[in-house]
Amino acid sequence: MTTPPSSPIASRHDAAADARRLRAIFQSAIDYAIIATDIDGLTTDWNAGAEAIFGWTAQEMVGHSARRFFTPEDRATGQIEKEMTCALLTGRGNDERWHLRKDGSRFWGSGEMTTLRDADGTHIGFLKILRDATKARKAAVEQHADSEFLRSVLASSNDCIKVLDLEARLTFMSEGGQAVMEVSDFNAVRGCPWPDFWKDAGNVAAVEALEAARAGGLGHFQGKADTLRGNSKWWDVQVTPILGIDGRPDKLLAISRDITTTMEAQLALRRAQELNASVLNSSRDCIMVLDLAGRVEFVSPGGLRAMDAEGPSDLLGTSWFEAWRGTDHDAAREAMRAASAGGTGRFEGYAPTLRGVPKWWDCVVSAICDTDGKPERMVVVGRDITTRRTVEQRLAQSEERLNLALGASGMVGIWDWDLKADIIYADANFARIYTVDPAWAAQGAPLSEYVRNFHPDDMPAFQAELARTFAGKDEFLNEYRILQPDGSVRWILARGRVVRDADGVPVRFPGASVDVTERKQSEIAIQRLNETLEQRVEARTRERDRAWAQSRDLQLVIETDGTIRSVNDAWHAVLGWKAEDLLGHDCKDLIDVQDLPADGTAIGTALSAKGVPSENRLRHKEGGSRWLSWVAVQVDGLVYASGRHITAEKEAAASLAAMQEQLRQSQKMEAVGQLTGGLAHDFNNLLASITGSLELMQRRLVQGRHDGFERYISVAQGAARRAASLTHRMLAFSRRQTLEPKTTDVNKLVAGMEELLRRTIGPAVTLEVVGAVGLWRTNVDPHQLENALLNLCINARDAMPDGGRLTIETANRHMDDRMARERDLPPGQYISLCVTDTGTGMPPEVIQRVFEPFFTTKPMGMGTGLGLSMVYGFARQSGGQIRVYSELGMGTTMCVYLPRQLRGDDETDAPSTDLAQIRAQGTGAGVVLVVDDEVNVRSLVVEVLEELGFMTLQAGDGAEALTLLQSGVPIDLLITDVGLPGGMNGRQVADGGRVLRPDLKVLFITGYAENAVVGNGHLEPGMQVLTKPFTLDALALRVNDLVTGPALRQP
Repeated sequence: MTTPPSSPIASRHDAAADARRLRAIFQSAIDYAIIATDIDGLTTDWNAGAEAIFGWTAQEMVGHSARRFFTPEDRATGQIEKEMTCALLTGRGNDERWHLRKDGSRFWGSGEMTTLRDADGTHIGFLKILRDATKARKAAVEQHADSEFLRSVLASSNDCIKVLDLEARLTFMSEGGQAVMEVSDFNAVRGCPWPDFWKDAGNVAAVEALEAARAGGLGHFQGKADTLRGNSKWWDVQVTPILGIDGRPDKLLAISRDITTTMEAQLALRRAQELNASVLNSSRDCIMVLDLAGRVEFVSPGGLRAMDAEGPSDLLGTSWFEAWRGTDHDAAREAMRAASAGGTGRFEGYAPTLRGVPKWWDCVVSAICDTDGKPERMVVVGRDITTRRTVEQRLAQSEERLNLALGASGMVGIWDWDLKADIIYADANFARIYTVDPAWAAQGAPLSEYVRNFHPDDMPAFQAELARTFAGKDEFLNEYRILQPDGSVRWILARGRVVRDADGVPVRFPGASVDVTERKQSEIAIQRLNETLEQRVEARTRERDRAWAQSRDLQLVIETDGTIRSVNDAWHAVLGWKAEDLLGHDCKDLIDVQDLPADGTAIGTALSAKGVPSENRLRHKEGGSRWLSWVAVQVDGLVYASGRHITAEKEAAASLAAMQEQLRQSQKMEAVGQLTGGLAHDFNNLLASITGSLELMQRRLVQGRHDGFERYISVAQGAARRAASLTHRMLAFSRRQTLEPKTTDVNKLVAGMEELLRRTIGPAVTLEVVGAVGLWRTNVDPHQLENALLNLCINARDAMPDGGRLTIETANRHMDDRMARERDLPPGQYISLCVTDTGTGMPPEVIQRVFEPFFTTKPMGMGTGLGLSMVYGFARQSGGQIRVYSELGMGTTMCVYLPRQLRGDDETDAPSTDLAQIRAQGTGAGVVLVVDDEVNVRSLVVEVLEELGFMTLQAGDGAEALTLLQSGVPIDLLITDVGLPGGMNGRQVADGGRVLRPDLKVLFITGYAENAVVGNGHLEPGMQVLTKPFTLDALALRVNDLVTGPALRQP
């Protein structure tokens, strides 16, 4: 019987089906938590999505309050009750907040709560639906943080950051950009074409940069542009595209950095370097660089001329100390000690030239320090002062004769009257005659002290004579009487002369007094003596004035507060300042800010050191600064200072020290004379193994016995392989090994060796590999690089007997002139491969010898001393370098530097071919020309080729080989030794063959090869190199690679 659709039974059936369908939907919503509660908030339903999000099962939650998954703080504020109230009032309550999981963790839930009602509309509970929005909230928080960070960066940057539309019109400029461009109102320039800010070449460069950015690339240039206030500045500009949602440039970002200071400094530096070189070459001083033992290592051109040397070889290597005798020798030693202590030594001494010409020298000695501040050389600047010393000696002799005369008479006194200060300086004789304290007279006493004992009758005549002298007579001559303390009277004849300045104003009044009481009869003699004194005073005054005006040193008179009173013409020659620029100014304004000490001047330092020179830099009027060495003395409130220009000596000494160090290191590493003994010992042992095995095999053949042949052959082959390995190591050190360079990813090479290295260094050493992201590739023989890395890791392991950490690190290196010069490399781009250990480290004397062949610090039998020398030779032959950085107890770092490969070719791994497969298939067809002057080697090669099925031709030298190549005989492959007799090497044979047969393939076989012979490591297509000694199987594989390889393209 069928139940009618409208019957009660059918209705109950439909309701049950609807309930099941709704339950299925309720449970299948696993991405949403759907929770039903009664009107009191007790859970009645809990779907699978709620179980996945919260962690509680339905059995664990049904009957429990929904407050269970609210946070404690929300429970405290009654958050669930608020949501229920909102749902009752408005029909729904939105909810976004933190919720609790079963494990106590929190997540950000987003959902809403609605009311549940029955068919009659009666409120029976609540329905809460939410989802886990933690990731979306975290992304929103991070996006907000990124926006704030970008805003703060733009606000704080001093660069001028601009946004342009695709027509290059300004739409945005950062706050820092407006400041540096001196823009007071951005609206005044908004929409302006950005290229219009640039003129001439800068405008062209700006347009090109814009085109590059519009094309999706990077535009970069440097140029000059004015700010809005008309100030010209240098800018470094970078223009990049801002992409739209379609991936195409939508706007342009231009970032300009003010590099005006850098550009001006570079220009000033170039000018200073040119000037310094000119000064050193033109200096007449004798500038020398000495080692710490006093041996001469460098002499300036002016020094060669001053010492009458024909060339540098006359002085280089000689002892500087041997030029000095007696006390001068002691003074030279003391000056060297002062310089070694960090100061400056100075002395004057006598030393003849190489031709015996007598000369006096003023020598200044200073230290050239290494990076640790320890003196490693000395620079000596010697100035020829023979003329000055001769004048001084003559003057001293004249003064000695005068003092003898004064001592004999005891009645002559000399004075010097400073008219501006009204102070008279006088000697002891003069003071005694006038009854003035001699100490006071030497320091200067007022006129009133000298005239207080004048005879009253003689004072009018004395004053009248003074008046006539000051009025224009200039010469003073007067006789008067002096009353002595004992009541006696002395007659004095006084003679003097007024010295006037350029305006005719009297400034000084020097003179002499004679006691004529008992010696009137000697008036004429005394008069002549006075005339001689006047001439000497005048001559000395002229000499002093001339020395002041013509001195190449900077002469300076300042007050104690630093105000400049007087300067000589050398200030204009050295620093560009004229006297009118300086007088009345503070000398501190001239000092380079880097050299301002606590007291404000280097002159103050020189004063406190009591005459020891002090050095600082003064500003040049045209920009830049110059080094000066100062000596100063303070007299009566004035400072008299003399400054010597030493910029050229400073820079020449620094540059020379660096060059000398590089030369010494290069010479040391080229000295390989000690190799002979080690090679002879090792090769004799290997030859003994080979010849012994062959002799035993010969005896067995004579005896008709063949047992043991395999053992003898194995011993001989093993010795031969060790000999080949030793040869390769020595060729690597001497940079003559045959390399097969290819473009290499060093990170990939290190990764491929990592497992081998871990097994090699053992479990006690922790290996860490730090590969640089974006590491450049290098053109190097990968097998030799692997061998070098293995050697470095083994040495590092041996330096850590108790275990430690070994780090392998790669990096990109930009070498400027200074960095490249320190590493004996040309400037450019390099990659570095560094191996660092935490071992015992090395002292300096070991570091200096670490790359010498056969040098080892390991116990007997644990090292040959060839590992690091091989690494050194490989690095140099590959166009790179290796450097050691080590300190005792701190570990060691070995860094290999290799040039960057700028070409874009990729690494290629040739597929390997099995030797058995080659022999099974047989290459068969083809003719091979074998060229080698060694008959035995040539015969073995021919035998292998014929075994593979080739036809062969043979030649013993290059000329014979070219004859065969010129013939009509077909030749598919040329195998030639590189070193051939008769004046033609294997490369020349190959080049000649390629001219005749452009598709000719070539295999070079060689014991060693200069890079130039095989093409500096870059062979042409269809050419390969095989290094002797080689196995016959290796020869077969290499021949197969060439013959079966692709044919050469015809030009």
